[in-house]
Amino acid sequence: MYPLVVSRASIRAVIRCFRADLAFGGALSLVLIAAGAAGSDLREDLKDGLDAREIYSRVLANRFYSGIHEFTIVSERGGRRQPMRIQLMWRRYDQESNEVKLGIVSRTLIRYLEPGDLRHTAYLVVDRLGGPDDQFLYLPSLGRVRRISMRGLTIAGTDFSVEDFVPGDVDYARYSRIRNRYVGATLCFVIDAVPFEAVNSIYSKIRLYVERDRFVPLRMRYWDEAGVEVKDMRAPVSSIRQIEGRYFTTRATMRHLQADSWTSVHMDRFAANPRLPSRYFTKKQLETRYLIVPRNFTGEMRRY
Repeated sequence: MYPLVVSRASIRAVIRCFRADLAFGGALSLVLIAAGAAGSDLREDLKDGLDAREIYSRVLANRFYSGIHEFTIVSERGGRRQPMRIQLMWRRYDQESNEVKLGIVSRTLIRYLEPGDLRHTAYLVVDRLGGPDDQFLYLPSLGRVRRISMRGLTIAGTDFSVEDFVPGDVDYARYSRIRNRYVGATLCFVIDAVPFEAVNSIYSKIRLYVERDRFVPLRMRYWDEAGVEVKDMRAPVSSIRQIEGRYFTTRATMRHLQADSWTSVHMDRFAANPRLPSRYFTKKQLETRYLIVPRNFTGEMRRY
């Protein structure tokens, strides 16, 4: 769901974790409505004074600093439906924090809750500034944590990678604006983001259709490294929610155009900006079967 509740720091975390991508976004925004025709001439569209980079910056302004999510994901491929549940916990750090001074941008922990054969499998990603991430996997069958590389991994064989869940930081790509388009009845800004090579994205281009009032992506299209459009993610405008002036979507559907499959995601519960100590993002935590965060840290865990 490019739910814009997570950061790309997080998502590179998450995403390369199975990581997106959720977001949902930040994680985490998404769509069930079809894109319509262009709304107007590009020269007319540009009279609003917003360039593509500014539009994407406003999308990122919807991000939270930390979050705890529980998602239900349903994937259908070849007539077979596969439901699952995951818990995603993440935290990004501001420029004055000790973590950033140590080169740590964010930490993300992802844990499978269902189905039984995946339960307690968990990922930890520590996103490092100007260097490779630290990425770890815990498999209950092995009973130990090991370091891995997660680039391009999907979420348990679904149509989402974690990169699909969360937005990249504004400096991770170059941007261009094209004509406004409709997604269903909603006229949207449309921008192309081309990730820089150093980002090591699995995509060569991502096109975002951004709702103009709340700056939430309602549609995202993805091109692979060969320049072939491979995926199309959509979120219904009715799923947009707001907490503390930040907007995000709670539902999304991703279609894989080559595999002719789809995956839907629904945010079941979400805690915005919980006070998560760094001790919750350690290799030891990967072995915790289900992390219960004290209420005084999370505040209200909202249901959707």
